[in-house]
Amino acid sequence: MDQSQFDQLVEEICAVQVTDPATPLVDLGVDSLHTVALVMAVEDRFGIELDPDALADLSHLSPAGLLRAVREQRQGAEPAPAAVPAER
Repeated sequence: MDQSQFDQLVEEICAVQVTDPATPLVDLGVDSLHTVALVMAVEDRFGIELDPDALADLSHLSPAGLLRAVREQRQGAEPAPAAVPAER
């Protein structure tokens, strides 16, 4: 999902217009209830659980920051490749 698609998701869930993805959600007019709904929708859509500590950082409270947190979580959630047995 690219940034513009993610911005559309934010707009749908939070009923706001994202003109700059770096703008904090609160500055876009997103209240705490919409923020919770957005986080839940993002977790459901991507099949991940976002780290609450990552969301506490103000840089993650923008659409761009939230997408960055999603990408970081997805990279960390990918299964490790299967180990290849050593030849004897």
